[in-house]
Amino acid sequence: MRLIAALATLGALAALAFAAVELQAALTAPVPAASVQASATTTEPQVARSEPQPPRRWPAVFGIAVKEEPQPPAPPTPASEPQPPAPPAPPIESLGYTLKGMVRSGSDDGRGDWAIVSHPTGDRLLRVGDLLTEGVTVAEITEEGLWVDRDGERALLGFVEE
Repeated sequence: MRLIAALATLGALAALAFAAVELQAALTAPVPAASVQASATTTEPQVARSEPQPPRRWPAVFGIAVKEEPQPPAPPTPASEPQPPAPPAPPIESLGYTLKGMVRSGSDDGRGDWAIVSHPTGDRLLRVGDLLTEGVTVAEITEEGLWVDRDGERALLGFVEE
């Protein structure tokens, strides 16, 4: 087995030496006259290699980048008249919501707290971050009751005192 490996190695080494000799002969041989005449008949002017070559222009692979022309600046918009303040939102109780009960987990962050809210459409179990109705989010559940956020304004939904 070792003999076969040694013979194969010697054969590969001989082929490599032969290829190296052929490569050296091809690189050092002068250019044949036929290829010189063929290149001389081309219509492009010959540029000496000592002169700097312009960069080659490759075709665009992904399309041509279109440079947008700068647009003139938009005319300033006239200042709008000040609007009167929006009327205050009605109390949360007027929407039909009442606080029935709550479950406190005892944690400081209030993440485990739940509140039971009653509405004419049915009771709901809510926690901090839940949406009570459109634009009304549960902000906090405390001992006082359920604090909701109505578009940046906080309101308290407390227990109904009878």
